Amino acid sequence: MPYISQRFIDDLPNQIDIVDLINKRVPLKKSGSDYRAPCPFHGGKNSNFAVNAHKQFYHCFKCGESGGAISFIQKFDNLNFVEAIETIASEFGLAIEYDSNSKPVDPRLERYRVISKKVSDFYTLQLRQSPAREKAVNYAKNRGISGEIAKRFELGFAPPSNKDLLLNFEQSEQAVTDLKALGLIKEGQYGDYDFFRDRLMFPIHNTKGNVIAFGGRAFDADAKAKYLNSAESAIFSKSRELYGLHHARKYSRSIDYLLVVEGYMDVVALHQAGVTKVVATLGTATTQEHLKILMRTTNVVVFCFDGDEAGRSAAWKALKVALPMVKAGITFKFLFLPDGEDPDTLVKKESAKAFEKRIDSAQPLSQFLFDHVKTEVAFDTIEGKTLFLEKTSVLIKSVNYEVYQHQLIEGVAQLIGQSVEQVQLACDQSKPQKQETSPPVFTDEMPDYEHAMAPDYHDFSDDVQQNLKPVAKPNNMKALMSKMITLVLNYPSLADSTVELRVRSIDNAQVLLELVRSAQIDETIEQSELIKPFESKSGVFNRLKQLCILEPHLSEIQAKEEFLSILNSIEKQQNGEQIKADIHHAHTFEAQQKIMQGILKNKRKT
Repeated sequence: MPYISQRFIDDLPNQIDIVDLINKRVPLKKSGSDYRAPCPFHGGKNSNFAVNAHKQFYHCFKCGESGGAISFIQKFDNLNFVEAIETIASEFGLAIEYDSNSKPVDPRLERYRVISKKVSDFYTLQLRQSPAREKAVNYAKNRGISGEIAKRFELGFAPPSNKDLLLNFEQSEQAVTDLKALGLIKEGQYGDYDFFRDRLMFPIHNTKGNVIAFGGRAFDADAKAKYLNSAESAIFSKSRELYGLHHARKYSRSIDYLLVVEGYMDVVALHQAGVTKVVATLGTATTQEHLKILMRTTNVVVFCFDGDEAGRSAAWKALKVALPMVKAGITFKFLFLPDGEDPDTLVKKESAKAFEKRIDSAQPLSQFLFDHVKTEVAFDTIEGKTLFLEKTSVLIKSVNYEVYQHQLIEGVAQLIGQSVEQVQLACDQSKPQKQETSPPVFTDEMPDYEHAMAPDYHDFSDDVQQNLKPVAKPNNMKALMSKMITLVLNYPSLADSTVELRVRSIDNAQVLLELVRSAQIDETIEQSELIKPFESKSGVFNRLKQLCILEPHLSEIQAKEEFLSILNSIEKQQNGEQIKADIHHAHTFEAQQKIMQGILKNKRKT
């Protein structure tokens, strides 16, 4: 039996939430400061079983069963100690550390959590005491945020100076180092400076209530980035966190649904109106990790979007992520708001009660799916119905829950007037959706990479061949270039001076280079601003709009690793082609020998 690091075991309660863990197995209801349910160990109908999120502890007041997360999984799932830890780690995406072959738990994690709380306290104090706080206070008042709600979300203020946060922690070298690791202090050409300046600050909490990152809202309407988020770190991943989930569970009597909105202010404003079962993604599209977290908390997930084209496009992406996640007892719904409205403005115009009625009457996933595909075809024609069947079949194929899949098939059959068997056959024959890769990248404005093949290394020794082997498949330069552009469009923070220098040396990479330069100037720049300079080139612009979509979602760390891997691959391919050209033009044995010596010299360096 493997021996798990004691540090990992001790830190496990800080990495997970016992309410999420137990609610997945035993439906819990909020009751005061606890969550209650009938006891899963002795049975009965009374809610004697209590779970305390703050203490990460459960207790039955009838039979006396009690303990923490590991104890619960051991008893409920009938597992031994190690198996219980492995189960918990798997459900929360944690890598177990075994004493025999890996490092102990990173000691930085607790430091990062502690200093993040101190930073939150600093920003909160600035909202009360900073000489420049007036604009933050006025903004909060104008948005209708009361002192009680500001305190609930621990709102703060980042002063406009470049070094207020830095000066507050400068006496501790370790603190400054940690703040840099968390992206709250940046290193610049003229010294260190605060990342957040002159913004209303929103601490981001994990499900346990620990501060793990920050969001900042600019006051200037002309600001390039209205919202800024902390960089990803060892304690924060945007694709796995939901703003407001901790508050939803803390301030809701029960969570019979969760509303997923787009921004911090929507969450705060809805709480102000009394609608507390609400969360927001953190500047990223909904991911499967988000859905797993939501599904551990509630059985009904309602996505809320603007009713315009951009909102419906975002909703469609969420639908495609949700389809494979549907399972027994889980319902996904879609709420579209009137034009020009967001949750904040609408709940003020109407009332909390009217807004909750909208939530109750939100479209089921199946209805949105069918309605959306109908808009893409001429449904009144035979050809349109055929295309409707083709499009829906591909989507239905991605559903893993057989009962729901069959219900969708029956729905399609009714809509197009075909038998269930015929629709089933179409689904069986449909091919699963592929990740979008490489229709022509930049039509007329860009050279065609379609036939750029891998360099031929057959004339070299085995050692040289191995050294020049590309990291990624090299037979489609266009696909590699498209992927790099997609990553920059979704993660502008990838761009830095080193990347720009390397991209500049790549042949026919002008579009990528321009994107990298723009992103380097402002790493929080929005996609629409990044691609705006290409509007006059319709082919490039349209393709860039397609490349704004990233599926599947990656964390910033994963995105950076993939970007650099592709960049390395392209550089090696280009270097290989140059070597081939040099050898071809080397007309003497001495010249060829010199090239080979250069190759082997480079190999020894790497």
